[in-house]
Amino acid sequence: MNLMLTDIAAVLVLLLIVFLIVREIVFRWRIRLRVLMGDAELLNDPRVKVVEIVQAPEGSMAVDAIRMISAED
Repeated sequence: MNLMLTDIAAVLVLLLIVFLIVREIVFRWRIRLRVLMGDAELLNDPRVKVVEIVQAPEGSMAVDAIRMISAED
């Protein structure tokens, strides 16, 4: 009886882990689709943290290291 309860608990924990992984994969897939569609509501979605918004032509690259030269030189 004790072994059966342990097996059931193990199966339930494994199912919970699989469920959480599948839910995260589906969530990320939906977010990617919304980004590709240009959904502006993503800015107001509490489940998504917007770090940076860049509007540029396709194929553009963001560069963090920019050398600044004073205008006086």
